[in-house]
Amino acid sequence: MKCLSSGVLCVRGLKYGIVMATGVVWAACVLSCAPHGGRAPGEEEIPGVVSAPGELKFSVRVTPGRFTQGDRVTMEASLFNDSEKPYKKKFHDTCIWDYEVTNEDGTPLRPERACMPQDSVMLLEPGELRMIMREWSGRQRYFDAGQPLAPGRYRVIAGFLDDQHRVIPMSIPEEIEIVAPRSGR
Repeated sequence: MKCLSSGVLCVRGLKYGIVMATGVVWAACVLSCAPHGGRAPGEEEIPGVVSAPGELKFSVRVTPGRFTQGDRVTMEASLFNDSEKPYKKKFHDTCIWDYEVTNEDGTPLRPERACMPQDSVMLLEPGELRMIMREWSGRQRYFDAGQPLAPGRYRVIAGFLDDQHRVIPMSIPEEIEIVAPRSGR
């Protein structure tokens, strides 16, 4: 009986240990997947936007934010290292980060990117800022995409690119509105 009783205790102890170990592994996974440095403490999360690694900050700006098809606008994406340490990461492609125009529901409206397989290293020193700027018109095709954008509301996002060369949203989306030209223009 003593052995059986001891065996039951051992099995119960083993079950308890497995439950505790599972809980510890789960907590470690949650903490390791949580955002690290992408948002300031107390800053609310934005649905669909993921935190940039380390202390990197992505932003976008479109000037003006409301324009008529055919008007020229400036689109700007910025990447800033807001830490006191350099940010260094190896990439296996020539396309590393960019911005992208999406429908209001987040569907990307982008041209195909011509990215070459090539090992490269991104090094951003503390306080370093990088920018991508382009001029664009709502009437012309969006950087060689198939069709011009129809009048409506869109969002512009910035971030690192995934394996399919789509932008991972890591910036607060910038809302833009393209207005149809008046007749007779």
